[in-house]
Amino acid sequence: MDKQNETRRVMMTLSDQAIAKLDQLVAEKKRELNQNLELAKYNLRVNKSNILEAWLSNQ
Repeated sequence: MDKQNETRRVMMTLSDQAIAKLDQLVAEKKRELNQNLELAKYNLRVNKSNILEAWLSNQ
């Protein structure tokens, strides 16, 4: 299974509480990016899928 399909599968099985936590993590990471001028110049995007993919790749 490729990374994108695995991410979709995990997203479909998450509880409402887990999705809320992911939303919180996305908001925190976006704040960090906005406050860090060095990272801001790279136009990075953070979303739930990015965070899940990173977490899955570390498992």
